[in-house]
Amino acid sequence: MAVSIKTITSPDKAVIDRIVELHIASFKGFFLSTLHPGFLRQLYKSFATHKKSALMVAYEDGIPVGFLAYSWDTSGIYKYMLLRYFFPFFWYSFLSFLKKPSIFLKMFSALSMPYSHKRDTDYMKIFSLGVAPEYHSRGIGTGLIEEMKRNVDFDKYEYITLETDANDNDEANQFYLNNGFRLSTDFYTFEGRHMNKYHYRKNHEATLS
Repeated sequence: MAVSIKTITSPDKAVIDRIVELHIASFKGFFLSTLHPGFLRQLYKSFATHKKSALMVAYEDGIPVGFLAYSWDTSGIYKYMLLRYFFPFFWYSFLSFLKKPSIFLKMFSALSMPYSHKRDTDYMKIFSLGVAPEYHSRGIGTGLIEEMKRNVDFDKYEYITLETDANDNDEANQFYLNNGFRLSTDFYTFEGRHMNKYHYRKNHEATLS
């Protein structure tokens, strides 16, 4: 079946719930996947409705099989989520904390990090990209990346950026390299997690050897 890609602009419950399922399946063991599913629901509703962010969904036969969430206002998306969905966000954060109190510092760091970063250039940031495990190696992730590139005005935005784990993550790192991204830098988070930061610029693919 052919895959179609759409940008979601309203928080349709069935679609958002499916994206939460895809996120958990795609990022097993990662921090956000350990939180209450309701937390992820507020997050992806925010990407769908925030004016400076976007949530793209890949469908096959009407069923969401992949998604890509990105923003060109990295601090604004968090502020928006906290203001618009404050009560459900607080409630699901509280439930997550009760289940696992050790998440407090990670959650605080994740929410405060965008406020501490000064933006000296305009860019797009990919926050998450997930594909249903049974649909891997079918070009769906690449299709989402290509659709995003077509939506970016590179006269206004200097590059697309993203971060992913540097260790035990060869498939994801190679995926981004294959899609025209280049390693910009690597760094360690406060808990010692080794991360790679990638940039994609419009002229990268033309210069790939």
